[in-house]
Amino acid sequence: MDEVYHFGVLFKQISLAFETAMQREAERYDLTPAQANILIYLSEVDHPVNQRELEYYYRLSNPTVTGLMQRMEAKGFIKRETNQGDGRSKYILLTPKAEKIVHEVKMAIDKLEKKVVQDLTEEEQVRLRNLLLRTLTILYDCKGHCQCKEEKMD
Repeated sequence: MDEVYHFGVLFKQISLAFETAMQREAERYDLTPAQANILIYLSEVDHPVNQRELEYYYRLSNPTVTGLMQRMEAKGFIKRETNQGDGRSKYILLTPKAEKIVHEVKMAIDKLEKKVVQDLTEEEQVRLRNLLLRTLTILYDCKGHCQCKEEKMD
């Protein structure tokens, strides 16, 4: 009998394999995969970021993001500054230590992502991304209210 992989099993195996590879890359910089992703996000956005934005973007709970922020701050990768417009909110900023490594971290993650799709054509990559985004939309029951947006194929 041929081996049949259910979608859930495939998603779990892909997630575990990718997380393991991300861990190997991130630990070279004393980061976890989640911390590496946050550093990259903070370096790419063009506006001040608060914890709520990270919770929403990564779909993580407040306690999880609080723990990530505390550990990243303790390692000297971020600092938190009070939002002058709302004293209850703090902006999360990269430190000079993080700014020194974030480009290397991003390159390492980009290299890993390219390896994952290296045997796919550009069209297949767009199709795969769109299918994964559509799956996320279904699983999160977004109804158009989340950041799961498909790309257009030329």
